[in-house]
Amino acid sequence: MLSIGTLCRRGTSTVLGTLIFVGIMFTAVIPMLLVMNQADTIHEMRKFELERFDQERRDEDLHVYVFPVNEESTTLTLRVHNRGSLVVNVVQVWIKDITYLFEDFVVPPMSYLDKPLDDFGPELGTYYFTKIITDRGNVFPSDSGSLYFDNDGKWDYGMFKINVIISCSDSGKFDIVISKGEFTITDEIQKDASGPAFAFYEVYGKGIYDVTITRKNMDVIYDKQVEIEWPDGPPVAWVFA
Repeated sequence: MLSIGTLCRRGTSTVLGTLIFVGIMFTAVIPMLLVMNQADTIHEMRKFELERFDQERRDEDLHVYVFPVNEESTTLTLRVHNRGSLVVNVVQVWIKDITYLFEDFVVPPMSYLDKPLDDFGPELGTYYFTKIITDRGNVFPSDSGSLYFDNDGKWDYGMFKINVIISCSDSGKFDIVISKGEFTITDEIQKDASGPAFAFYEVYGKGIYDVTITRKNMDVIYDKQVEIEWPDGPPVAWVFA
């Protein structure tokens, strides 16, 4: 017959074995769970950062223009107009095969910044197209198209235009009149309530143009003059109504 002492020793051994097993399980499982939880947290943080970065990248809204200091100058002016709500850092500019790198080209929201592109040696009879890259990875081509350095050593631009954006709260049809002397453009555009209406019009050259925008059969919402300053400025003028 087993003695009571033997039974107690066996029970104690069983309890100790169970405690050791449970201790080993806690020692192995809990750190693993903590590591997994930390990995999930890091993954969610990284996912949030990437989503925010992608949203900021989509929110960048730049208009890029390149124009010479004068018709025969070898120095060009790069103008970056930031129409978005984020600060934009321009890190690189390409003009044909020429690259400019920047460290301090920061454009605040709703403003523009000019940057001279010195030491630019244009070749006769050559077209130059410009694009820029931001630190968020966006690439924006020049809104003023390509520049042409003709065989006489002068800069030329093939198209001058006036961009019109109607962003008032009303929807419906709007009449647009652009004129300069005997030159006149008339048009009618439709604006939806969901967003602004945009149109651009090719004009015949630099100078001051009269622009009038009227709600169809109603009141005038815009009646001002805009100027295309080429070659002292971009060959594009903007109208916001």
